[in-house]
Amino acid sequence: MNNINVGMGELHVSKSSSTVLVAPGLGSCIGLIMYDYMNRIGGMVHVVLPDSSNANKSPNSLPGKYADTAIPSLLENLVKIGASRSSIIVKIAGGAQMFSLEKGGNVLNIGMRNTIAVKAALAKENLIIKACDTGGNKGRTCKLEISTGKVYVRSIGQQEVEL
Repeated sequence: MNNINVGMGELHVSKSSSTVLVAPGLGSCIGLIMYDYMNRIGGMVHVVLPDSSNANKSPNSLPGKYADTAIPSLLENLVKIGASRSSIIVKIAGGAQMFSLEKGGNVLNIGMRNTIAVKAALAKENLIIKACDTGGNKGRTCKLEISTGKVYVRSIGQQEVEL
């Protein structure tokens, strides 16, 4: 197997059956997986923040950093390598609240805001989430096997489970 780590703000797509895409250490970030089950083509993006509108966008900025840019970018990259939009399924993991705050907790709850923004961006593309493991206060790692389309999530201190 060829494990490829998908770092913060990164996006990877593959149609190689030997590839496993891995987003390690998801805290408030979202690991978003799109998989075309008909053509066995998949991709993953490691979303860091909900919205790019206030961002300093440089030509070198990572397309996966923000939910509103990550989803269309991942979809476009999958279609470029042969995925069919109509057979894509979506799964997400992450979005934890890593810090507990007494006052103004929701404003600073990036995990919850990321989850809401990802769902909104998917709705804009008419994509439905088939499975998700979001929220809570524990970090996660998620992985996608391109050969099978199976997605696995492991929360800190827990067994890996299929999503």
